[in-house]
Amino acid sequence: MKESVFKQKRMLKLWRLSLGVITVLLISVLAYGWWDSSRWEIPDRGAKIKLDADMVIKGVDYTEVRKGERLWELHAKQGRYYSKRNQTLLGDVKVVVYLKNGKKVYITCDRAVMDVKTKDIDLFGRVTLTSGPYTLTTDSLHYHDNKRVIKTRDRVIMTGNGMVLKGHGLSFDIEKRKLRIDSTVDCLLGGNILARFG
Repeated sequence: MKESVFKQKRMLKLWRLSLGVITVLLISVLAYGWWDSSRWEIPDRGAKIKLDADMVIKGVDYTEVRKGERLWELHAKQGRYYSKRNQTLLGDVKVVVYLKNGKKVYITCDRAVMDVKTKDIDLFGRVTLTSGPYTLTTDSLHYHDNKRVIKTRDRVIMTGNGMVLKGHGLSFDIEKRKLRIDSTVDCLLGGNILARFG
């Protein structure tokens, strides 16, 4: 009889322990899903647009012209316009920035947010900037239309002519054609660190 009571108590303890482990796992999964929910809203290249916007656009093409001069063009596969926020959210984006010397800067990214009034653009996801033999990659860029400046605080990698520059933060003045990498700049040539600044 004592063995049977002992087995019942042992089974009850195992059952409670199993229930506790399942509860902890369930809470962990739910907590992770809630904590990581910001990733749910990130559109990828194949994502369909939600219909919560005032206007949904397929095939967005926009050209910014001032005083007869073409400053930049934007092309996107999809867009959502929100009138209350004065914003257009764009997916699979290509931007061409025209320089005064006739050269062009090409920017591609997964998604962007354009302020309809100021024409400022925030670009996100696999951002690539190309001009001549040089290519710059980063996670995000901000284009300030009034100042004609492109900036980021993220890590940047610039390649071209056999050279690699790595750093954090960047500012590119389009009018003056001046590029500045803010901190921790490594200059590599042939795979070897040639110089380190910051």
